[in-house]
Amino acid sequence: MRQVNSKLKIASAALVVLTAVVALFAGYSIVSPSMVAYAQSMSTSSSQYSVNMATKPGIGSYLTNATGFTLYTFSRDTQNSGTSACTGGCTAKWPAFYVASLALPSGLSATSFTVITRPDGSKQLAYDGWPLYYFINDMSAGQTNGQGVGNVWYACTVPTPFSSTASSATTSASGSGW
Repeated sequence: MRQVNSKLKIASAALVVLTAVVALFAGYSIVSPSMVAYAQSMSTSSSQYSVNMATKPGIGSYLTNATGFTLYTFSRDTQNSGTSACTGGCTAKWPAFYVASLALPSGLSATSFTVITRPDGSKQLAYDGWPLYYFINDMSAGQTNGQGVGNVWYACTVPTPFSSTASSATTSASGSGW
């Protein structure tokens, strides 16, 4: 009898898990726990500025979000086009950056920022006409792991994205840059 009850409990637990999985596929996108933690770190403000600046040897001055995470530009984007070339699978590693309300330190001007609408209808902030992105492998503030990836991704340098300093400081990476 105990063996039957044990098997029944296991079957019931499996049914609960299967129901949860079906519910996820039916109406929700699947998001890993690391993606949830990453998104939360992106939205937790620790600065009075929604966009800030940092400086690093080999890169120079570059943009960060409020919590100090590096903002990147994609050289396959077309400046001032109002669109992003990072779509589909690209967005999994390079999420779009957006804040509804700009608070900027001295040295940055609100007129340098614009909002574009992505193909899925979401908004993305652009600096000097270049859409801004995060890199999923930057796990803490101040990291610039996306610098030079695929020779197409660079920290968004200030005052000019893709300045000679930024483009010369690359890291080796394989693949398409995604």
